[in-house]
Amino acid sequence: MAHLALKGGKPLYKGPWPTWPIASEPEKNILSRVIDSNKWSYNGDMEKTFNKEWSDFTGANYSFLVSNGTVALQLALEALGIGFGDEVIVPGLTWQADAEVVINVNAVPILVDIEEDSWCIDPKKVENALTPRTKAIIAVHLFGTICDIEKLKRIANSKGLFLIEDCSHQHGSVFKDRHVGTFGDIGTFSLQNTKVLTCGEGGIIVTNNSETAVKLDALRNCGRKPESISSDKNEGYSNEGDLIQSGNYRITEFQAAILLEQFKRFTEQVRIRDRNAAYLNRELTLIEGIKPMLRRTGTTVQSYYQFAFRYDRKYFRNVSAALFRKALASEIAFEFDSPYKPLNDWGLYRPLTKKRHYLNKEYMKLIDPSRFRLPVCSKVYYESGITAHHSLLLGTKEQCSLVIEAVKKIKKNSNELLE
Repeated sequence: MAHLALKGGKPLYKGPWPTWPIASEPEKNILSRVIDSNKWSYNGDMEKTFNKEWSDFTGANYSFLVSNGTVALQLALEALGIGFGDEVIVPGLTWQADAEVVINVNAVPILVDIEEDSWCIDPKKVENALTPRTKAIIAVHLFGTICDIEKLKRIANSKGLFLIEDCSHQHGSVFKDRHVGTFGDIGTFSLQNTKVLTCGEGGIIVTNNSETAVKLDALRNCGRKPESISSDKNEGYSNEGDLIQSGNYRITEFQAAILLEQFKRFTEQVRIRDRNAAYLNRELTLIEGIKPMLRRTGTTVQSYYQFAFRYDRKYFRNVSAALFRKALASEIAFEFDSPYKPLNDWGLYRPLTKKRHYLNKEYMKLIDPSRFRLPVCSKVYYESGITAHHSLLLGTKEQCSLVIEAVKKIKKNSNELLE
């Protein structure tokens, strides 16, 4: 008789789990207020209020809402003057937008391998990838680990490079008393439906530099002169003169209103996830063949877009990571997935298929992702990476303990997966 649920045995748990996003009457009420205001977009009161609250929360001098996280990254590059002839260092394991935005400004993404214990960009590999054409590093705080931002900042400062932080997985994370997004020249956040702070779609850009803030404010708003600033720290902020050619990357008042209500729950949700993840990591460490992700020394608050851990198949009778994930999902009725596929071979990142990028033959060779070798990224995707959406961590401690029980059950009965 089978023991594992995937083979017909009795599962440990059939659900339910917390759903995401979470919304209730306050969201409905505030949306009604926006409808009645007849101010549905373009620097409305809801947008200005959220910008101020996000600046106060993160400690950033300036904060701007934009239409999505991809746009946030692209505007960051444009504000820093990055374009044709420039190279930008990008981690090889990340959402495709981090590389896409580089080619959208006609620059060249240089894909760099990652640290095996954090899945974040490896500073040593960054140094090896630098050339005279390098202008910026995009540091992605991935899943549930803060990248080695101090080393990356030292590299950027020593070489005169810009540092952009993609914090789309890390809203609320704090390292050495500073919020992620405030270490580099610009920080960006996604507000897409699955993120830990969401209004369906949207993005946030933060910076501490007043000149950069002027450019960002104009870039999001068709190149118009800036009309507002999100912080009281605005000495030297100027709205004089025409600034820059751009398009409409604004957010709506409806989205900003949703954010204001979501933000009221946000810090408590981050605390719950961090507490449950710490518990899971402590227990997973005790299971041979399972390794938690690195929690970098100096991390005081860790936010989680996805809970992740590393799997070594040789301790599970050589069962593949893909089959292990299916067995785990069957036991507790929660989906487990692989990390992102490496950018040098991912169907969602195919820059050579888009005619707008045909600047010349040489450029097409440079942006061909297949020219990069990313062995650690490949190992993480194909062999060892296990991830689960952050809503798992909003469950009770008893629910989270089911993950531990399921891993132990699969290990004990892994022979069934070979039949």
